[in-house]
Amino acid sequence: MPGAIEAINALKERLSREQGLPLRAVSVTPVREEDVRLLEDALGPLLPNAYLQFITRHGLFAATDASGYERARMLSPSEVLERHEWYKEFVEEDSFGEEEDEREAALRELEVRRRLIPFQYIADSSVHDFYSFDTGLRRDEGMLILKAYHDDYDLAPWLLDAAPDTSGCTFDFDAHLNQVIRALL
Repeated sequence: MPGAIEAINALKERLSREQGLPLRAVSVTPVREEDVRLLEDALGPLLPNAYLQFITRHGLFAATDASGYERARMLSPSEVLERHEWYKEFVEEDSFGEEEDEREAALRELEVRRRLIPFQYIADSSVHDFYSFDTGLRRDEGMLILKAYHDDYDLAPWLLDAAPDTSGCTFDFDAHLNQVIRALL
């Protein structure tokens, strides 16, 4: 499997010569060194090295579909920090109910969401859903990368399980970006 930047460059080349693809453009926008440093100061030990290296060397990946709509976009460092703070504070407790066990479920969900660091917007729907790093679940190749939907309140039972099924996810940042590119096509 090619590295993420090689796959992005190959896709750029393909888009320049082929018509009728579901994507109009892909880009990698450089990130200011100060912004990366701010992100590293705030979350550095929590973030995968492969991600930090990618945004430092290459920038932020984005893809626009044939209609001009943003389909995928890596968040800027300030957006990563903002979204992470929002995740740490926000769970619609009334979505769970008023009973004691339902309030406990809301607190478990909040506990899990505090572990998540959203880093990439995805346009699978008309709302803000993100790929996120789960700082609580790591392997040698990296930390768990998962889709976290804004209203997905089943994360806690899944991620707090003794052996969560991660077969639909990846722990490798390059593999993640390659999967995103394949899904966009």
